[in-house]
Amino acid sequence: MNLNKQTGASSPLAWILRSDEIGVVIPLLIIIAITTVIRHDFLTLGNFKAMFTQITFIGIVALGASIPLMVGNVDISTGRVAGLAGILMASLVVDHGWGAPGAILFGLFIALVAGALNGILVVYCNIPDFVATMGTLYIAGGSRYLFIKGYQLSLNTLPDFPLNAIFKARYLGMPIYFWIMLFLIIIMTVVIKRTVFGRQLLAAGDNREVAQLAGIKVPRVRMIAYMLSALFAGIAGILLTLDIGLGLPETGDGWEFRAIAGCVVGGTSLAGGKSSPLGTLIGVTLVFVAENAIIFIGLPTTMRIAIQGLLMALAVLLDMQRQRRKIPA
Repeated sequence: MNLNKQTGASSPLAWILRSDEIGVVIPLLIIIAITTVIRHDFLTLGNFKAMFTQITFIGIVALGASIPLMVGNVDISTGRVAGLAGILMASLVVDHGWGAPGAILFGLFIALVAGALNGILVVYCNIPDFVATMGTLYIAGGSRYLFIKGYQLSLNTLPDFPLNAIFKARYLGMPIYFWIMLFLIIIMTVVIKRTVFGRQLLAAGDNREVAQLAGIKVPRVRMIAYMLSALFAGIAGILLTLDIGLGLPETGDGWEFRAIAGCVVGGTSLAGGKSSPLGTLIGVTLVFVAENAIIFIGLPTTMRIAIQGLLMALAVLLDMQRQRRKIPA
């Protein structure tokens, strides 16, 4: 009786200590502590607010990129898809006089088309996911420059554009896109943990054959995963374009690898069947804090790329170790 009570009382703490998120939080706190000892101005509210305004866009892309990873696939086209959605939205508003809602919806529609292309190539044409999404990366990346006509696509020059004031304002000290990111994380957490589709995603990634025998339409689930990944990328690209007020073709360059690094560091398994939206956010935060620490310490900024690679390599090694510990069914 007493033993059961003790076990029940200690279970919340034990659950926290066993969670994948705590394994990401610990190195994050260590990096913050070491950098603060070296540079006392690192641990300031202003610095962390600035970091989180940058984290938002990669965080949303990473949240989407984690969905194909859940089913055992990878999507490296997300950064360029984000840029394409953003510059297309700006072009429709500036060059063609579209209203904000229509331009945003069309930009997101094109992102969904890119995701559907990825899904068709990978799921139905059996092209390796890295190769297929690399093709979409170049298609979307090149298409961004079709909308540049020798001048900037500036939303700030439109006095009646309704979203300029909304994106310049701060809500509880943070911009609106930060709160949109948190909202998306909550939605994805509910989807993964509380819905049939979330369980189908994890089941399809854990064992496709078993999931198929259980009645799950695995090809459809994988297809939707790619479309959701592209949709989240489109949201991030449009939010950045609205934030800076400019449609820039280089928007999204390099986002995909930082997003995947954040996913893997945050506990998403490359083998599929495991993901945590909160862990993804913490993983992206860890990558950004490590990069920011390099700048504060005074190391060359080119070391940021090396840090991304190091963090991803360590995360992959840990994921491989976790896979080896799985008991065969």
